[in-house]
Parts: sequence; C-alpha cells; structure tokens
Amino acid sequence: MRFIKWIVVVLFFLFFMVFFIQNQAEFNTAMNLKFHLFTLNWEAQPLPFYLWVIVFFVFGVICSIILFLFDRVRLGARLRSANAQVKRLQAELDSLKPKEIPTATPSA
Repeated sequence: MRFIKWIVVVLFFLFFMVFFIQNQAEFNTAMNLKFHLFTLNWEAQPLPFYLWVIVFFVFGVICSIILFLFDRVRLGARLRSANAQVKRLQAELDSLKPKEIPTATPSA
C-alpha cells in the first residue's frame, strides 16, 4: 500500500510540474494587489503571480493549523471531562455492588 501511495504522489508531482512548465509565462506575470477602503489605501509591491499563490497557500495552511489546534484542545478538554465522569460513575457502581461474603466450606 505504501508503494502505491508513493506512485500517486510522484504522479501528482509530475502532473503539476508539467502544468507549471507549460504555463510559466502566465505564472511569471507581475500582479499588483490593491486594497482601498474609506481612508485606508494599501497597495502591494508588484510580485509574480506564482509568488502570490504560494503566499496565500501558506497563509491558508497556517490558519487551518490554528483552527485545528483550537478544536483539538477543546476535544481534549471534553475527553478529560468524560473520563473523569466515567471514573466517578464506576466508583459509584463499585460502591453499590454487594460485598462478597466468603463462604466457609464444611470440613469433613
């Protein structure tokens, strides 16, 4: 299975490399991003299109990691709470069980 996974990864890599090479001129065109809102006027330095794609991809990855990290912390807290409740209920169940009385075996 691991071998198939590596073959798929290599095929994806080759596909995207061919795509990049065939569209290299379009990816190298400079883009100038602007943001004008009320009194805020922001204009970015002209950079190649591929660089903007990489920057926003990395930004998306970082945002996703932060969101998943918060979710993992929240789920960990719920898991600890559920485990504490299980222990408490198990202790209550054990206390309600009748105690076994050792039976004496008749001696012959």
